Amino acid sequence: MLKKCYGLFLGLVVLAGSVCVTPTHASSASIIITNVRAGSPTSAAEEGVVLYNNSSFEVNVTNWCLTNKSVVKFACFTPASQYEISSIPAYSYATLVSTKAVHSDNQANYSVVYEPAASSSGSIVAGSDTISLIDAGSQLIDQFTWYSSVSSSQQWARTKLSLLPDVYIDTDASIDWQKVVFNEFPISQVQYREDLPDNPPEEPIEEPEEPEEPIDNPGDADPTPQPEGALQVVVTELLPNAIGSDTGNEFIELYNPNETANISLKGNKLAIGPVLERVYVLSEYILKPGEYRVFTNTELGYSLLNTSSRVTLFTPAGDIASEVPAYSAPPDGEAWALIEDTWQYTSQPTPGAHNIKNVSKQEEASPKLATTSTPKPCAANQYRSPETNRCRLISSTSGTSPTLCKAGQERNEETNRCRNIATTTTTACKEGQEKNPETNRCRNIKQLSSVGFGVKGATTKQQGGIGWYMWAAIVGVVLLIVGYGVWEWREELKKLFQAAKAKFAGKPN
Repeated sequence: MLKKCYGLFLGLVVLAGSVCVTPTHASSASIIITNVRAGSPTSAAEEGVVLYNNSSFEVNVTNWCLTNKSVVKFACFTPASQYEISSIPAYSYATLVSTKAVHSDNQANYSVVYEPAASSSGSIVAGSDTISLIDAGSQLIDQFTWYSSVSSSQQWARTKLSLLPDVYIDTDASIDWQKVVFNEFPISQVQYREDLPDNPPEEPIEEPEEPEEPIDNPGDADPTPQPEGALQVVVTELLPNAIGSDTGNEFIELYNPNETANISLKGNKLAIGPVLERVYVLSEYILKPGEYRVFTNTELGYSLLNTSSRVTLFTPAGDIASEVPAYSAPPDGEAWALIEDTWQYTSQPTPGAHNIKNVSKQEEASPKLATTSTPKPCAANQYRSPETNRCRLISSTSGTSPTLCKAGQERNEETNRCRNIATTTTTACKEGQEKNPETNRCRNIKQLSSVGFGVKGATTKQQGGIGWYMWAAIVGVVLLIVGYGVWEWREELKKLFQAAKAKFAGKPN
């Protein structure tokens, strides 16, 4: 009864707290943390955090980040350009997951995919940790701390007040949270858009008195429209897993395959990620015929995952200009390159130059040609077998006469060896045996069993009387019967014995 009263009181406290919250249903901020997954049964690095806009208005989350108890920013809403804005619509979710979780989950849309701080343990500690959401100015927006371990098949989940739309409790107390079985991450609804400034008024440009020198850098020249019928720019090489630090070393290489036409990159878009979730708009640059252009990760701000990812180049009109198939587990320092119309790994990255086919270690150590050494010649009385390539004795009928066989032996014509001569002399069998005509060996004569009537040509053996063991059995059976009768009528026999005794004893004087 006491437990029921306590539960009723706790429910009233939660209900009273929900009534007293502000219309946005958040005491700390409109963006709250609703789910924290610290690992999975297969990997501690399969983790993720879910955010939710608990209000009725859109919130700009550009450059907002998640930190752990070590105050490490492990996931951020980093814009692709200085004009990109990331926002969470009203009553919508944002999912920030590790690269390990991307490969294990079937969800195709995430807000942020981050590389875990440790590939084995991840960025979130299941036993005890603090996850904080901070804005672009490092101001705390929401925070969740736990001290009890959550199992690999569970997650921390914030309690809901209502559905359609989802509204969560936000009292900044432990009562807001509970452990539940992990199902899947919600679909991300983060919106990305560019907020370009208004074009400033153009100022009159004074014409120079003398013609300007030719511009060496084609990227500074006026954009040249792509000629009709010209080939599209091609993505030819990626370096996703550079040796050492990835910063400034990862690159994406573009190539102009045309022989005469210049191609402008302005307005082209590079989509990067396992599901092409990050899009980067290229600025003005003119690719000359046969020219390469390399974009590093520090130049555009992208990240090529070390597990698996892909790249697609779109034209300003939205058509696919070049598509790179997804790579998987790239080796350290090896590039994912287009060589002879085939995407393959090469241990010789060539940023801004023609790609070189990888030479494997097996190819480097070219196999030695098998040398056919001249076999040792056979002896004079031998020849080489064409089947085994070995020397064999020659069975000759001429020349040196073979050694004579011993007495009782003869020479086998097939093997030219001596063998015993099969003799026809037979040894007489012992009494009671006969000669087997097939094997010419002696065997015992099978006798007919004795019968009780006359058979012509057979002797009848008389059977003896009853043996002693039969008599012993008969006596034993009789004794058993007599013993059983004595035991069964022991009282009657006792009375009969006493009566007989009294009769012969007579009466006393």
